[in-house]
Amino acid sequence: MTIASRRRVYRGLFFAACILFCVGLFASVPFLEGKIDMSLLKRSGSYFSEKLFGLKFDSPGAATWSALFSGLYSVLCLGYILFSFRKTVSSEIFFFSFWALAPAFENLRPLAFSLAAGGAPISLVFFLTRVILAGRTMGLLSFFCASLYASGFHNEKLGSAAGLAAIISLALAASLPLNTAVFETSMILRPGFYPSIKLLVALAGIAIVADFVYASFQAGEAPYRVVALGSAAVLAGQALVLSQWRPLLLVPGFILLYLGSWFIVSRLHAYYLWQ
Repeated sequence: MTIASRRRVYRGLFFAACILFCVGLFASVPFLEGKIDMSLLKRSGSYFSEKLFGLKFDSPGAATWSALFSGLYSVLCLGYILFSFRKTVSSEIFFFSFWALAPAFENLRPLAFSLAAGGAPISLVFFLTRVILAGRTMGLLSFFCASLYASGFHNEKLGSAAGLAAIISLALAASLPLNTAVFETSMILRPGFYPSIKLLVALAGIAIVADFVYASFQAGEAPYRVVALGSAAVLAGQALVLSQWRPLLLVPGFILLYLGSWFIVSRLHAYYLWQ
């Protein structure tokens, strides 16, 4: 893959993140104005609220802001990748850019729930939920591909590998059963095999960090140790962002997500620039 084609990929991913972020902004307005019926969340046992520093916070509001800040992360991270490209040829950054796009799909959560609350056809809610799940799966598979390339796997057909990850993600999301009666606190329908999914995600995260740690010893380069640390921060932050609604847990999650991504991209750019 040439430098020019990589730049086109980064530009396309950046614009896709911007579009999804705009969708999230538009869909979030009714939530922030308190105009959405929350009975679906209450029946699912997924509506929570608490007071913090004298202010009341509830799970739908937290999920809305979480979706928006996830989309903002994608825009900022992909913008940084695009504008700090420096003509480097890092396969790890190429695949990490697809991980960076994945949180932008979270902007569809307010839209999916508002449609469900408004009585839209369940097939449309199913479709949006599967798109969100496919985005999450694509991001994790792409991050795993990035770690494999760091640990020594070589294949010049990066586009084919990314396309295969996308196809697998779509197939898994399409085949996963959804519980039509239960919404998560994140405002999407709960997928089936929930404990098994969490276990597989945790194992994939461990494998990703282990690959980067192995790469640091194999190459004997300090930047890969920073990348391994950044990967652990990113994965931990994303886990908090997707599973929690309390501000005291969401804020550290976003700090880990943003800071860890900066460590990964900046260190990989610097490493490949001087090779």
